[in-house]
Amino acid sequence: MVVMTTKIEELCTCERSRMRKLHGVTFHGHPTRVTVTSSCKIANSWIKSHLLAQCRYRETIVGLDIEWRPSFTRGVQNPVATVQLFIKRCCLIFQLYQALSIPTCLYEALEHPNITFTGVGIAGDAAKLQMDYGLEIENFGDIAEIAAEEFKMKKLRKAGLKTLVKALLREEMEKPKHVAVSNWEAKKLTCDPIQYACMDAYYSYILGKGLITGHEIARSPRTPLKHFNHKDHPKATSRPFISVTHAD
Repeated sequence: MVVMTTKIEELCTCERSRMRKLHGVTFHGHPTRVTVTSSCKIANSWIKSHLLAQCRYRETIVGLDIEWRPSFTRGVQNPVATVQLFIKRCCLIFQLYQALSIPTCLYEALEHPNITFTGVGIAGDAAKLQMDYGLEIENFGDIAEIAAEEFKMKKLRKAGLKTLVKALLREEMEKPKHVAVSNWEAKKLTCDPIQYACMDAYYSYILGKGLITGHEIARSPRTPLKHFNHKDHPKATSRPFISVTHAD
């Protein structure tokens, strides 16, 4: 079992608007560039260059997750505060709650026929985005559902992301409860919530891509394959149950 090692550092802040922060989050020694913003203009630019440019030529998989401020009143649920998108080694954390408007490119990407968004419980995330902001996701895949079908293990359908990462990648995720219940509506997110949000989107992408592309997926988690080995993810030091050998 590989214990997840992560670290985060602030790279820079956009001096003009103060509406964008760049962070470097490192997973197992491999860096990810994270853009945190509430700016429609900055989000449009990121989505256009990282998602829409890619899907013109091929089908594209993007890890997706959302966060919202917890409510302690029965029957009351706060609106989505952030949406996280992950592809290759880049992550966007868009602060929906703080944004003055919703990026047109976000609508376009979510509805694009060549983009599939992956995550755990993603049908619920899609429904909440639609209810709170009128955002509709055209194509999405639930990692737990796909894994359960691929490995013929019904119990995986109810597994959370942490369980799936442990079962399929042989890695331990750290998901501190006090970070999960952060004030996601805050104007400035601190390092812990940023790292937490990025991590969920990261594994949603890694697992989603490995399962959907079907590159050397094990028939059963009882018979592990060779090391998970591609440019989107560091080489594991134990034997995972999904092996992807393509390079992006």
